[in-house]
Amino acid sequence: MNPKISCIIPCYNQAEYLPHAIESVLSQTVKPHEIIVVIDGSPDDSLQIAKLYEPRIKVVNQVNKGLASARNTGLMNMTGDFFFPLDADDMMLENCIERVLQVIEETDADIVAPSFKTFGKHNMPVVLMPNPTLEDFKPIDWQPMNRIGYFSAIRRNKLLEVGGYNPKMTFGWEDYDIWFDLLKRGAKLVTIPETLILYRTKEHSMINEANEHASELMARIYKNHPEVFKQ
Repeated sequence: MNPKISCIIPCYNQAEYLPHAIESVLSQTVKPHEIIVVIDGSPDDSLQIAKLYEPRIKVVNQVNKGLASARNTGLMNMTGDFFFPLDADDMMLENCIERVLQVIEETDADIVAPSFKTFGKHNMPVVLMPNPTLEDFKPIDWQPMNRIGYFSAIRRNKLLEVGGYNPKMTFGWEDYDIWFDLLKRGAKLVTIPETLILYRTKEHSMINEANEHASELMARIYKNHPEVFKQ
């Protein structure tokens, strides 16, 4: 049976970019099983914009709980086999889902991570290392070694096994945290060297906030996964 991909797009204050994200998924060469946009209590026009795309997409509106919780809302509302997150200011290239599905079928991977290209403030391709292991993700001198992008397709039942994303990762790194959750339980990760995602870089973004709280976030990672960091 062919795996089904559910694309989950959380959105908070990204009304100007949201249509580009949605359109990039709607125009895929192989369509996803479903597209779910989670409006995370956004005060701008995101909800009204998302509703313009119904019934081609499903829109879920909730009070503001943060990115991790918004992704978990998508997880709980999806019906596909793979959870594929896309932030509202990023885009998929048109063959993204087609290639991801090919790799899933060829490798039976639990996590499939595409390479990407940044655009906006910075413009550069980022080609992922081949199939990193848990060891590759371990911090070096307290610096995070996140080897893949948040926009990776993850097997739904694996995500449910770990309880989804950790809402305590308030300031970011929720994707880095969940890779430890999944990999320490034996999830199979496969990377794709081709650029399949366009990742927007801006003057002000969640990454900036995460960097300001890096020590706090790293301490949380160590606390969440003590068995990974035992000497």
